[in-house]
Amino acid sequence: MDPKLAELGNFLAERRAEVTPQQVGLPRGAARRVPGLRREEVAMLAGIGASWYAWIEQGRAKNVSPEILGAIAQVLRLDEAQRLYAMRLAGYAPAGRPQACPDDDLPLLLQIVDGFLPSPAYVLNPYWDVTVANATATRLLGLTGERPNYLETLFLDPAAPERLPHWEQEAAAAVAAFRVQSGDLLADARLAGLVGALSERSALFASLWARHLVADSGGATQLVRHPELGELEFTRVSMCLSGRPGMQVILLSPQFGTAELTEQFAGLGARV
Repeated sequence: MDPKLAELGNFLAERRAEVTPQQVGLPRGAARRVPGLRREEVAMLAGIGASWYAWIEQGRAKNVSPEILGAIAQVLRLDEAQRLYAMRLAGYAPAGRPQACPDDDLPLLLQIVDGFLPSPAYVLNPYWDVTVANATATRLLGLTGERPNYLETLFLDPAAPERLPHWEQEAAAAVAAFRVQSGDLLADARLAGLVGALSERSALFASLWARHLVADSGGATQLVRHPELGELEFTRVSMCLSGRPGMQVILLSPQFGTAELTEQFAGLGARV
């Protein structure tokens, strides 16, 4: 079975379970064994055959048209990020094969993240290994080791919930963004190994991954707790590297209200 079509089917099934009959104008009816819409209800509302929709969820439909996917997306109330993810899995959105970062790119990347000091900045590869990070990001986010993996730090480091006051929300957002960005690696052994290891060692990761959540990670607010400076609020911006699909630069811009606090933050790299 094509792993992308299998992922598409699982993704649609999870979204179907989140939509109630009332949301799409159907009567509530008798109690249901499982939450959400039935397959035949989605098929009826999308104007397609029930068997054809069942094949889509089973990952067996190889020629789903964009029009059919668009109709299903409307029934399931998919947002723009979810709709694009479904189209991409079906082969109707541009996708670039994620690439590893060559070693000769590292000095340039280090120059980029160091140029953002004293604010935190780091670079993630397609597997969310932290390729390079400046001193503030390394210490503030607990990025230990030669090339730490951001997801492993987030889910397996016992200090992560203390470091991130909104840890569970951060975890859910990270998994949703990672699923979108790893859509072109579904048959990749390294991805399977990473997901398998995280699922085995973190019940929260396993639960979130099984829900097939997807979300845009372009910009968000991130709260980090520092033992001296207290809770620090950042605007988190993710930017893709041109010519390097899957590589992204993460910038954390502090949302400080006073010049005094900004001066304190300027010394954070040496004091975290």
